[in-house]
Amino acid sequence: SFGPSADFEGRVLAEVDRLQGRGVLRLLDVLFVAKSEDGVVERLVIGDDEDFGALLASIVPFGGVDLVADGASGFDPAHAWALAASLAPGTGLAFLLVEHRWAQPFFDAIAATGGTLVGEGFLTQDAGLLVGAEIAAIEEAAHVIDVAQAAEAEAVLLALAAQAEAAEAVAASEVIRAAAAADAVRALISAGIVEETAAHEAIEALRAADIIVTDAGEAATEAVAEAASTIKAASITVEQARVLRYLSTQLSFAVIADKLGITRSAAKDRAERLYKKLGVHSRAEAVARARDLGIID
Repeated sequence: SFGPSADFEGRVLAEVDRLQGRGVLRLLDVLFVAKSEDGVVERLVIGDDEDFGALLASIVPFGGVDLVADGASGFDPAHAWALAASLAPGTGLAFLLVEHRWAQPFFDAIAATGGTLVGEGFLTQDAGLLVGAEIAAIEEAAHVIDVAQAAEAEAVLLALAAQAEAAEAVAASEVIRAAAAADAVRALISAGIVEETAAHEAIEALRAADIIVTDAGEAATEAVAEAASTIKAASITVEQARVLRYLSTQLSFAVIADKLGITRSAAKDRAERLYKKLGVHSRAEAVARARDLGIID
């Protein structure tokens, strides 16, 4: 719990970022609540991190109604609500949902902000990475994206390798149709999985190995230019395009950072730079703008 003058955005969140960068823990969500002077428990939005607290708020709805522990995740929403309801007016409470073990430096950060650790919990073995249906949906969304990216990246690698072995390996394969080749290349560049130069090399390898005919190669080359010009028009980097691919999901920036192998603050910084380039001010507006431009589906 925290007093009325606690600095939520300072050392606590900075320490979470540092621990995530070192792989000590994975932060799934943080929910800050406070009790006003008239006794009303309210959710606090920290800075511009609107995604923080969304998952926990769905598990611990305000008002404390219909709270039932699932028995598998090791998390009791009724107990969490009781903690929030017991706050003294003018004080606040932070709920953190993490995977793996707690680290002592994080506890030190809590103490340094004047807070007191009033509870902690670990996901059970049966629950694994899932906390009810909410986490299951998020993990499924992330899995679908990972599988799609892996399949698309593998297709390009196979195309490049085909330059040396295509004559024997794909002798019985059908000629790739022009539209299919163009759509595949356009999707790879728009998703930020390959750069324009790599895509051109892949097309030349396919053409040299007689896997695609001249018309298909020309269509694919045009698709490369079209997809690249779309991204360049918004001055979006490949790194920002990868972040953009995840923005249309329910994933928090903490989980997106974990997927990209970077810190949460780095993922947030790339997203904010992306907002400026697209001329928008929020995650939802960025997704809508990117779809209008044809950068994402």
